[in-house]
Amino acid sequence: MFGKSPREPQKPTMSDLKDIKLSPPTPANLTSPQDTLLQTEEIVEDKELVTTVEKISRIVSPYFIAIVGLALYEDNFLIGTILILVGILALLKVSTKDVGNFLEWLKNFLGLK
Repeated sequence: MFGKSPREPQKPTMSDLKDIKLSPPTPANLTSPQDTLLQTEEIVEDKELVTTVEKISRIVSPYFIAIVGLALYEDNFLIGTILILVGILALLKVSTKDVGNFLEWLKNFLGLK
């Protein structure tokens, strides 16, 4: 009513699309010394970050397993108990080899072997 009528957006023609080059950048631009230096610094920082996250994960995961076991204990006794035991064994740094040795000792003690 007032002002100009809205314009329709112009669609690109085929000649416009042919002008666009879809080739990758030349390798000479990618191998400059500054780029490789920055990439190696980023790789070193990433490795440090990964090792830090792994260390934190080793500390936190046994507690998380035990807490989830405590939360499930009331609803599902078996799964809750298993998770609590796994969390406690992980906190005490008990390996599967230690558990196997204990079970062998228990069999011998009870005279089942």
